[in-house]
Amino acid sequence: MNFKRDDDSLSSPGHFGIVALVGRPNVGKSSLLNQILGSKISIVSRRPQTTWREIDGIYTDGESQLVIIDSPGMHKRPERLLSKVANQSARGAGSGADVICQVIDARYWRAEDQDVLEHFSRRETPLWLILNKVDLFPSRDQVLPRIETLRDKYSWGHIVPVSARSGYNCNHLSGLLGTAVPEGKAAYPAEILTNTSPRFLAAELIREQIFRQMGDEIPYCTGVVLTAFDEHPDGRMEIDAEIWCETAGQKAALIGAGGARLKNIGTAARRQISLVFERPVLLSQRVKIRKGWAGDRRSVSALGYGE
Repeated sequence: MNFKRDDDSLSSPGHFGIVALVGRPNVGKSSLLNQILGSKISIVSRRPQTTWREIDGIYTDGESQLVIIDSPGMHKRPERLLSKVANQSARGAGSGADVICQVIDARYWRAEDQDVLEHFSRRETPLWLILNKVDLFPSRDQVLPRIETLRDKYSWGHIVPVSARSGYNCNHLSGLLGTAVPEGKAAYPAEILTNTSPRFLAAELIREQIFRQMGDEIPYCTGVVLTAFDEHPDGRMEIDAEIWCETAGQKAALIGAGGARLKNIGTAARRQISLVFERPVLLSQRVKIRKGWAGDRRSVSALGYGE
């Protein structure tokens, strides 16, 4: 399964530490984590607030090991319990971290970015600024002036321009972080990429395809719970998933005419799960109406959030 690195020859790291990726929604924190790890462990979509709880990635090279925390986007308007839980996770991110990295869209500095800065600058932990999406500037010549403008906002430990999409400067960032964390021994074997449970990750990969294929047609509060997750001796993985929505209209949209939409979601999700876990996958899905589930603490916890 792709939770492990292919290179087992890495030496024992001389540095170990925790790095938290924080920021407003939709700045590319999850994409950056996946790019640094070289593997997908955190789901990505164009919709804001896709990440609902912290996801830990484990990056190891020959000299250091980093536990990199991908946190939900910090926002000001938590309405329902699920949103409140995600926002609490976002605001609490970085507790115990050795370095906090505020990720922004390099093209903009929003009021929400300022809110994030004001929240995390109160801590004694070093705060770095990561300018993501620099590949979207019309010219690379615009990057340095942008850095100079943002330098005046805070005494950042480092300001690092990156592109999570292309991989630009991501190796440089991980190298800087590896030398910034304290000296210490690795806490995980070098081949491990995440301590997130396989069951939770599989459910997240299904939810990712719902968001990708439904777009604004489906609301934010659409969840996935696995009622079966079996790994067979012959290598097959068998998964039974329930997709939770809140109205009959949402259920009809998820299923689509003749079941076509649900079939497309399942096909894409099965492909992604098979790719990540590196094994054949049998996936069955059904859509279930659970009115008000996103406001019910037991239901939110059942899906693995708020833990």
